[in-house]
Parts: sequence; C-alpha cells; structure tokens
Amino acid sequence: MMRPVPWNQRQLPFGRGLDELPVLVERVRGTPHRLRALLQHRSPEALSLRISGKWSVMEHLGHLITLQDRFEERVTDFELRRPRLCVIDLSDQDRALTGQRGRSLGDVLEELHLKRKAFLRRVERLSQSSLLHVASHPCKDRPMRPMDMLLWIAEHDDHHLATLRGLVSGAEEDRT
Repeated sequence: MMRPVPWNQRQLPFGRGLDELPVLVERVRGTPHRLRALLQHRSPEALSLRISGKWSVMEHLGHLITLQDRFEERVTDFELRRPRLCVIDLSDQDRALTGQRGRSLGDVLEELHLKRKAFLRRVERLSQSSLLHVASHPCKDRPMRPMDMLLWIAEHDDHHLATLRGLVSGAEEDRT
C-alpha cells in the first residue's frame, strides 16, 4: 500500500475564496463520522497497538483532539482580526496521547465530534470582515484566512485518515 506524503512535506494551496467555505466546513464536519465508519468494528487491542514505535490509532485520534483544542484560539485570532495567528504548541501532547490508548473509541470519537461541532459553529458565526481577514501564520510566515485554516484542518484530517486506513489494513493483513 502507498504511504501518504509526510505531513511536514505537504504544500497546501492557500487563497481559497469565501464561496468555498461551505464545502470546507462540510469536510471538517465529516471527519468524526468517517473515522467512526473506518474504526468502529476494530478491537480495543488493535486500536491501542503501537507498531515500530509509531502512534497507535488511538494516539492519532488523541492528536486530532489536541489540535482541535488549539484551533479555538485561532478562531479568536480571526474574530479579533489579529495580524498574527497564535502559535500552536504541541510540546505537551505526548503525555495526553499515551492516555488516549486506554479510552474507549466511542468516547474519543464523541469528544472529537462535540469539539468539532462547537468549533464549526464559531467559524460559521464569523463576520464577513473576520472571514476575509488575513493574518500571518507564525510558523510558515504565510498569509492565512479562515478558509485556509479549514483547508489545513481538512487536509490534515485526510492525512490521518489515510494513515489510519493503512494501520488497520496492515493489521488485517498480518492476521491472514
């Protein structure tokens, strides 16, 4: 099976128009449902298994939740039309990811679903001037608007979905 391009090597085409907002919102809204469809019939052992020191399925899900928490501040940045977006610091996520391996899949997916729902409600309430606001991304020093943030999230979600599909497919192949 082909492996996804490493996330840090991806180049995303920012600059989407405001007319793409409903499609981007829908992609981001659908991630928890696609995750549930992919993972719902997997055993807890398979979901918490680490292979070659890489993240387990549950740790990938924990990473998505950790990032989702950090995106809330980015919505505030756009609401207040700040010139520079906040830095998303993930230096503390390892401890949180390890804790995800003992949780139930249903609980983790429900948490992601609820956080996404609240996040998207905030995005959809942004004023036109906030939706059109351009801020500097702190790491890449690129201009970013809310549509670019949503594109980034949607592509990042898809990256993890593809990685998870490879993990669960590989586990099934190992059993046959």
